[in-house]
Amino acid sequence: MKEQLIKALNEGLKGLEKKYRTDLSSLKIDLTENKEKSFGDYSSNLALVASKQLSVDPKKIAEKLLEELVKQDFIERIDVAGPGFINIFLSQASRTEILETISKEKNRFGFKVGKNLKKEKILIEYVSSNPTGPLHVGHGRGAAFGSTLSNIFRANGHEVDEEYYVNDQGRQVDILALSVWFRYLQKFNNKITFPNKCYKGKYIKLLAKTLEDDFKPSKAEETELLNSLSLDLEEEDLDKLIIKSKEVLNERFETIKSFALNNILKTIKDDLKDFGVAHINWFKESSMFASSKNEASQIEEAISILNKNNYIYKKDGALWFRSTDFDDEKDRVVKRENGLTTYFASDIAYHANKYKRGYTKIINIWGADHHGYLPRVRAAMAALGEDTNKFEVVFIQFANLIRGGKKVSMSTRGGDFISLNELIEEVTSEAARFFYINRKGNQHLDFDLDLAKEESKDNPLYYVQYAHARICSVFQKLKESKRSYKESIAVKSLESLKGEKEVEIQRLLSQFPEVIARSEKNFEPHLVCYYLRMLAGVFHSYYNSEKILVEEESELQAKLLMLSAVRQVIFNGLKILGISAPKSM
Repeated sequence: MKEQLIKALNEGLKGLEKKYRTDLSSLKIDLTENKEKSFGDYSSNLALVASKQLSVDPKKIAEKLLEELVKQDFIERIDVAGPGFINIFLSQASRTEILETISKEKNRFGFKVGKNLKKEKILIEYVSSNPTGPLHVGHGRGAAFGSTLSNIFRANGHEVDEEYYVNDQGRQVDILALSVWFRYLQKFNNKITFPNKCYKGKYIKLLAKTLEDDFKPSKAEETELLNSLSLDLEEEDLDKLIIKSKEVLNERFETIKSFALNNILKTIKDDLKDFGVAHINWFKESSMFASSKNEASQIEEAISILNKNNYIYKKDGALWFRSTDFDDEKDRVVKRENGLTTYFASDIAYHANKYKRGYTKIINIWGADHHGYLPRVRAAMAALGEDTNKFEVVFIQFANLIRGGKKVSMSTRGGDFISLNELIEEVTSEAARFFYINRKGNQHLDFDLDLAKEESKDNPLYYVQYAHARICSVFQKLKESKRSYKESIAVKSLESLKGEKEVEIQRLLSQFPEVIARSEKNFEPHLVCYYLRMLAGVFHSYYNSEKILVEEESELQAKLLMLSAVRQVIFNGLKILGISAPKSM
């Protein structure tokens, strides 16, 4: 309906252009849906805007625009208010038309599908937590956001790949291997003190227990390690301990690292699956390194291209990327003086790899603490000659877990955290998904565990799912009373749906496609949650104040068609969120 009104106003503008011989194509048509129905269903200030450009009385402009609008049979009447506001009142038939549309389109309602759709190939990378421990509740928000955004794009007909970038190289995974090995060593010698800078979670002890008994060092090696160990290790001392451990274990250090990584990655995949998240691609950082000395790595290739484009220089024995040429605050090291490439160099190669795969849109979902990382990555892509307009980053704020009104603290290295799996077990994956998505991604979120478990109207997910279940119960009661739903009668009786709440329900139903479109365009899946809560609220109010299963057949069938439409839209919305629509509660 909104599209049809905008089209009609556009035709009116063309008439103004002919009359005043002026180009008005730059004017933006602002059409607002009114909450106060005494001012009509929609209002537009187009006459006021056009009058400024034409230097003509806005009321005269409005009258000219009305000539086009009055041709539309879906408009009941039009008023010109104040200095020239156009208030549009829709006909009853145009309001109820949405119910027939939903009945016809069913699971497709709300989504852009068809031959005219501009189909895109989209890559969404999200979560990508370092595989140094299980996912905790802090990772859940990005997981729910990325999964839901992927659902929205896919439902609108786009081809979507969901990807997890696995940082399986570098210092952090070395610390992981060291952590597992020292827990393992404690099984044989309780005098060995666990390094204070290593990962301390229970999962490290569990990994050490399952490690095969062929990594035990000799007595001389053990003594050498004990001499290297201190309770007050600083980060640089930890690096020395990693080097010493690699000397003692040789290739066995890599075996421990691989063992720990594979086990943690399996746990991450299992937890995400339980959370309704299924990444299509698991891209390992290690895949970009050369497998032999004669082979150039993807990282070296990316640095080479940057060098050819005159964006690399040498300083203090290291290679630097001229990131400041692209408005970054400072230049960035891509290769250290010891010849090792940096994490940033890997990220350059990784994003270059994304572009090579031919995506029309590349979306990263990052934690809010990565804001400062965007300029350098965008700079690197520009320096490589890639189209940075294809590259989007959505920043997700942290989520605080609240239990009993108090915040729960978390630390991965310290081992003090609540895993995503534990959260799922406590509140269910569906409640967790909804609560994570139920707030705009760039806003802080306090996840109230107690509320997520409540079966009351205060729990937004329960409130929405209960609306769907309530409608199902209406149709069940209808069946039990030996009556049936007859759509053919319903579509002929829609003029009876004139009540204030009935009109409000129809208005909300017509908004669903626009909500989905905005969610996709602005990367805001929380809008779906907001919408479903609003629709459920209006429905519950209607259900509590009106008798549904009335005796009069035509009125009954009209109400049933409207309830069926509400049920369908709630189902479609919950499906986008990756949440079920229960038939009973």
